[in-house]
Amino acid sequence: MSTKERTLNRFEGKKVYLTGAASGIGQATAIRLASEGASLYLTDLNEEGLAGTAEQCKKYGAKVVTAKLDVSSQTQVKATIADCTKQLGGIDAVLNIAGVLLIEHFEKTTLEQFDFLVNINIKGTFMVCQEAMPHLLASGGNIVNCSSSSAYCGVGYGVLYGATKGAVSAMTRGIAVEFAKKGIRCNTIIPGEVSTSMTAQPAMPDPESLDFSLMSRGNPLTGQAATPDQIASVIVMLASEDGAYINGAEIRADGGGLS
Repeated sequence: MSTKERTLNRFEGKKVYLTGAASGIGQATAIRLASEGASLYLTDLNEEGLAGTAEQCKKYGAKVVTAKLDVSSQTQVKATIADCTKQLGGIDAVLNIAGVLLIEHFEKTTLEQFDFLVNINIKGTFMVCQEAMPHLLASGGNIVNCSSSSAYCGVGYGVLYGATKGAVSAMTRGIAVEFAKKGIRCNTIIPGEVSTSMTAQPAMPDPESLDFSLMSRGNPLTGQAATPDQIASVIVMLASEDGAYINGAEIRADGGGLS
């Protein structure tokens, strides 16, 4: 799609900070935002993937700045938020897409794995939201965080992942209430199974030791995993003015898997 072929322009003049932009949902979201006129500050640990996303976004004429980011590092989060406001002139939306998945037997899950997931999925989301808040207050902006259907239903071998995503959902609701009167919206997207690099090859034990019937409830709508583009379209709607009356919401994009 060229710039002239855009059918929506909901982000003209808007500046968006996005984590997890190198692949999957984050990449699809960045490209969709670029197609709608956003200026983008894209972050990820994967610099090669990040560069590829940036190139695709620039095809739409978007201004794109990229930065390597470990979201579990407060120093790096602070630096990228400051650089974003310097490079783009502010922040209108923060999209926390970065996250890690762990497939492991509950009794074999280590404290090192626990810390790894908590530091990225919970602590990283918290630090980005906190550091960006003064800039969002100045712009009247909004936040979209990424949770998971595993936060709401039991998923075998994904106990810790579901717990961290449940914390993200709870954090989102709290931010939404605390800052609503100040003009800030904060919402959560709840994907079901999505075909991404994170789900395609997660760190996992011997497949023969797993009962795969405990890991998925299926999808009554299509019977297959969503594409990153399908999830990105919902995220972008929430972050746009089309979502102006949506706050503290947990928007399911799971094909009815939780129904």
